[in-house]
Amino acid sequence: MSAETGSGTETYAALIDRELDAQEARKASLEQRGLAVITTAGALTSLLFGLAAFSTTNANAVVLPGSARHLLIAAVVLFFASSVGALVVNAPLIYQAVTPVEIRGRLNEEPVRDSEAAARDIAFTQLKTLESAKKMNGIKGWALLASMVVEAAAVGCLVAAITYVL
Repeated sequence: MSAETGSGTETYAALIDRELDAQEARKASLEQRGLAVITTAGALTSLLFGLAAFSTTNANAVVLPGSARHLLIAAVVLFFASSVGALVVNAPLIYQAVTPVEIRGRLNEEPVRDSEAAARDIAFTQLKTLESAKKMNGIKGWALLASMVVEAAAVGCLVAAITYVL
């Protein structure tokens, strides 16, 4: 094999490296969006409590009909559930990665593997890491989707409650 073309193992290793980078970027993006869900839910819940305080302490208080009150309670519960789901997105899930013990074991072999065999071992190790990252990011992705759907339902309850008041 000529030095210009390289080995097939190197080609696969480069692909796996790119995929690992993409999964790391996906993880960061999911976690960032999870924090946005938490922030939004917190802000809207704060506004809900402000409305509730205004409706109970002001002499010109808005009297909430029972149906609006139930919808506001549902919204608070749904905002809370949305935040819990978003916290799952940011939970430190266990991603598999190469361990120093595995590397030390390969380095202690006699004779040490040639560069092609070492590149193949590294590619298999990275592939294991990639499989783990895809699985964990899939969990985070589903948790984010659920959080966003629940938050949308909370906003829907909030809008419905406001229409009763107005």
